[in-house]
Amino acid sequence: MANIPDPKHESPANYFDRLDAAFSTLSASPRPPRPETAGEAEPAFAALLALEEGTPGAKPVRLVSAEAEPRLTDALIEELTSRVVQRLAPDAVRAVVVGVVSEIAERLVKEEIARIRKGSNA
Repeated sequence: MANIPDPKHESPANYFDRLDAAFSTLSASPRPPRPETAGEAEPAFAALLALEEGTPGAKPVRLVSAEAEPRLTDALIEELTSRVVQRLAPDAVRAVVVGVVSEIAERLVKEEIARIRKGSNA
């Protein structure tokens, strides 16, 4: 990388020559292995098409292995919640809390006033 010319002073032809040379030195990488579920795609698309066309007896298909099932635990929910709160601006969280508390307080006061009025009319 010591022989990389300044891009401001390099001609486009020289740039493309260097780019071509760089790509020619790369080794061809083998294709990644196909997933085991690749053979399931065709029947799944056929089932989806049948479902969309309203074919009688068509059933939805799930392409999820048993290992890929997400496990929703309390710890995961707690971690996700804390990440969301961390990403929100502290002022935004505070504003939401103030709004929620204000609404609840107002509702409770109105309910208490209605209960007192109802009790004095009885």
